[in-house]
Amino acid sequence: DVVLLGTDLPSSILAAALAKAGYKVIHVDPNDYYGGDHATLNVDEIISWANLRSASVRNESANEYLAGQRNRFISVSCYGSPPPASRQYSLSLIPSIIPSVGPLISTLINSGVSRYGGLKLLEKVALYRSPGRVQSVPNTKEDVFNNKRVSLIDKRRLMRFFTFVSGDFEDKPELHDKESASFIDFLTSTFTLERTIAETIVFALAFCSSPQEPTLPALKRVRHYLRSSGRYGPSPFLVGHYGGLGELVQGFCRVSAVNGSTYVLSHSTSSTSARSLASRRYSVSLTGLGEAIDCDLLLSSIEPPGPGSAGVTTAVARCIAIINEPLILVPQEVATPEESLQPTATAVDTALVVFPPSVLPGGSETTAAHVYVTGEGSMSAPKGNWILYLSIPLDDSGVLPETMLQPYLEATLTLVQGDQPIKPIFSLFYTQLEHGTPSVREDRWLVPQITTLISECADSAAVVAEKMFRETVRVLDDLRRDRGEEVGEEPIPFWPPLEDEDSNDE
Repeated sequence: DVVLLGTDLPSSILAAALAKAGYKVIHVDPNDYYGGDHATLNVDEIISWANLRSASVRNESANEYLAGQRNRFISVSCYGSPPPASRQYSLSLIPSIIPSVGPLISTLINSGVSRYGGLKLLEKVALYRSPGRVQSVPNTKEDVFNNKRVSLIDKRRLMRFFTFVSGDFEDKPELHDKESASFIDFLTSTFTLERTIAETIVFALAFCSSPQEPTLPALKRVRHYLRSSGRYGPSPFLVGHYGGLGELVQGFCRVSAVNGSTYVLSHSTSSTSARSLASRRYSVSLTGLGEAIDCDLLLSSIEPPGPGSAGVTTAVARCIAIINEPLILVPQEVATPEESLQPTATAVDTALVVFPPSVLPGGSETTAAHVYVTGEGSMSAPKGNWILYLSIPLDDSGVLPETMLQPYLEATLTLVQGDQPIKPIFSLFYTQLEHGTPSVREDRWLVPQITTLISECADSAAVVAEKMFRETVRVLDDLRRDRGEEVGEEPIPFWPPLEDEDSNDE
């Protein structure tokens, strides 16, 4: 019924859902690993990945899928040598944290993929304030009440805002005619929040890139943050084991294969041709395979470059750095080295540090940057080592990622409370490009790209997959009716009930 090209997260969720619904799926990837843009690779594999993309500038492959994927990652460069036990690292090309309540968690539970992978709570979200110092972000209302740096009147104003944003605020008078106003102006004018408190909400709860982002979508992200807190613990976010999204991809591919899908790695399409409606619509040939595949739909997660391709709409500078000392998030109010050893300052295994605009000399004055750290507890690095993921949106995709991110990397390393400054053992810089709405292709459908925002990437994949599932089922059923085949009247659910009704969603 369907040939799917590319095993990124949305495509893998879609393949699993179609297979469980009884459709015949062949899932193809030209890489020798699963995951596409959302793959998890060890250090040796990511060096090969980087070398391939660097070489593509000089020697473009005829493989259109790989050419399209290379077109998504540019300005790739490595520094340092592979660390010992390089195969024990799980490095994510597009790192993501997963909200405890949302479409991806529901998809993991309803599909049964939650049985195949592990998750842990993100320990902390913090704002960088000065070298070696951060501002902790509250996870709950209790954290707000216990914060001695916030005055009683500010606590009351903050609780009024939390009460507003936790509910259905879309029709509330406070929001009337302010949906498109800048979020920070909305917070300071409507709720009279002090500027520093408003910035914390803007950058660490709503994850805005700029204080000028519109109010309505930012409020929805804050509501999601608050509703996710407390489901599995105090933190609103979960971290996937073994690199995160890449491991989840393999879980969905496993569910798809168990339900009858066929997987073909290290191959891509070499040609497609239309056929008569009396049989399957297309004949698809794969490189290196003599027999063509007949199918009704060909779906691809990468738009091949060339005339008619969608233009670049977003560019994100990224860095992956491996260090051998932990980050110790010392609160801003701690003044002396002796105080930094108190329980208020602890080494973290997983955390997200947000750099607001203008907080860092040499950094961006308009855009926030994120540093996401994972370690041994998430099965992503061997004991005594940690992985830093740095990212910042770019206004100009021609700016080198090292130029933008090096100041943030150096500032992050000041959070390592050692006697001597440290340097990364290994680092990789690259720019990820996000293209606009895909152009229409006569021979295939293109799976829409998902957001690059670290707090929404995972949920966005599940939303895209469900939308594609419903549209794919509709088209396949129409084709069956046109051929005189019987089609059931009941709508096919995105995920049928699991056979084991006693499964534990935790």
